[in-house]
Amino acid sequence: MNLNGIDLNLLHVLRTVYATRSASKAGARLGMTQSAVSNALRRLRERLDDPLFVPSAEGMLPTPLVESIIGPIDEGLSAIDGAIKAPRRFEPLSSDRLFRILASDLAQLIFVPRLLKHLAAAAPDVRIDTIEASVEEGRRAMHEGAIDLVIGNWPAMGADYVRQRLFSETFVVLMRRRHPLFGKTLTKADYLKARHVDYRPGGATYASLRRALHKALVRERLERHVTFIAGHALGLDAIIAESDLLLTLPGRLAKSMIGDRTTLGVKPLPFQTPVLTITQQWHARAQRDPAHAWFRRQIAELFADD
Repeated sequence: MNLNGIDLNLLHVLRTVYATRSASKAGARLGMTQSAVSNALRRLRERLDDPLFVPSAEGMLPTPLVESIIGPIDEGLSAIDGAIKAPRRFEPLSSDRLFRILASDLAQLIFVPRLLKHLAAAAPDVRIDTIEASVEEGRRAMHEGAIDLVIGNWPAMGADYVRQRLFSETFVVLMRRRHPLFGKTLTKADYLKARHVDYRPGGATYASLRRALHKALVRERLERHVTFIAGHALGLDAIIAESDLLLTLPGRLAKSMIGDRTTLGVKPLPFQTPVLTITQQWHARAQRDPAHAWFRRQIAELFADD
């Protein structure tokens, strides 16, 4: 018996002949000629090394081999047929789908808390995994299906990727409300005289944000007095609340750090910086996936121009 490379259409013919006990009736049911059905049975006989059916007064009688395999064949073909014909839909309330997002510190602090709160009601078993990587690593991972979305101020990934704008981002200055500068308009001179925290997390997304600030300083021929260089955001809110240090960072990140604190506030930067576009990107092959489309839509509805 040789099953390698067997054509599923042959098994479909076998099942129909078994049900009708006739090559002509099977052909009518399948939309095939009687000779085409006979040819399919011949090919299957060669593969299975069995006559399959024998003629009788009651029609084509199955051999013991056919009787032994027709049950699993019928179940398998029915399962395949059902899978193909099943409606393409995503049920968030019952799904435990894992979505992997390439995100920086900024994206995780801005997007994830609000997203998780929303998912707790809309899709309680859906899971989120945030990953940090370079632009090229992210592009390759999305191409391979290892990452679902890239969120942040990323360059366009290429022709095989879809990019959706979410919102624009600008820089602000975070400081404690009892800071001597908080009660007045922040000037360039005040900004440069003050001591600063320089927030430098890893990852390409936030690096692009920081470059925009650096270019603005260079263009204005400004130089800050940096006292502390931070590699991540953990604890920065407490540091700013308990010192006279200034922290320049994107506005939504500053808002997330303030939270319910009454000791922190923000001031606009005393010079212009480029407006940064925050997007979500995905590989084109995921465009029509119902689960992926649903997840993208949640992010867009939660954050687009919020």
